[in-house]
Amino acid sequence: MIFAPFFMKKSLASKKGLTLVEVLLALVILSVGVSSMMMAMSRCLAVVRTARNRDVARGLIQRIDLEFPIERVDLAELSESGEFDELDGYTWFRDIQMVDEEYRPGLFLVTLRVQWSERGRDAFEEITMYKYAPDAESVTSQAGTN
Repeated sequence: MIFAPFFMKKSLASKKGLTLVEVLLALVILSVGVSSMMMAMSRCLAVVRTARNRDVARGLIQRIDLEFPIERVDLAELSESGEFDELDGYTWFRDIQMVDEEYRPGLFLVTLRVQWSERGRDAFEEITMYKYAPDAESVTSQAGTN
């Protein structure tokens, strides 16, 4: 049997709580974990906001096609733009360009873009399509050219 000195028995029995270093280390670990969770939540909310803005922009692109249709018979090069009354910060632009007048007469490239501001930067959703109008002379649309 090994005998320990009297003063060692007393110090081992009196150690029941945590030291200040252990408490500080636990607080540091806890604060790092909470701050990283807050950053992850902030990024998730930013992704949700961006997805919502892009979904609104896709709906607005469909709405522009319905409210300001392009007449295929009277198609020619044109640029037009506009704003949305009920949605502040969203604007739209449409460019119509002839692809190749010599080899492909009547083939036009139509680019439609909805643009908005997101976190101080410009963001946009854009579609590009080809339209064919063999007897095209000029563009008619219900929107005014700006």
